[in-house]
Amino acid sequence: MKNRGLLLLEDGSIYEGELFGKPGIAGGELVFSIAMTGYQEAVTGPSYKGQILLFTYPLIGNYGACSSDLESEKVQVEGVVLREIAPYYSSWKAEESFENFLLCHGVVGISGVDTRAIT
Repeated sequence: MKNRGLLLLEDGSIYEGELFGKPGIAGGELVFSIAMTGYQEAVTGPSYKGQILLFTYPLIGNYGACSSDLESEKVQVEGVVLREIAPYYSSWKAEESFENFLLCHGVVGISGVDTRAIT
């Protein structure tokens, strides 16, 4: 069972979910992506530096993570907000799960959030 966490927005909205990745607190501007793929490229993309990235696609992480899909040498986001993180991944080139990738790069994440309602 994962730890419960909160997403707190400036307008006073509060969303409860399950924490993953690095335990802790992240702060920043909340931005969103409507892409169905490219989640690893997005979190390593310099255009998202210092932001919290919300994915509207309901399942993220299904093809895992690999070093060839990096847009920069490091993760640029402060945090990730998801509806659901895939419990399993399946890709011939995957080196690890997306959840483990975020943990190893010190990114705070929360899942189980109604991302489309926030968007």
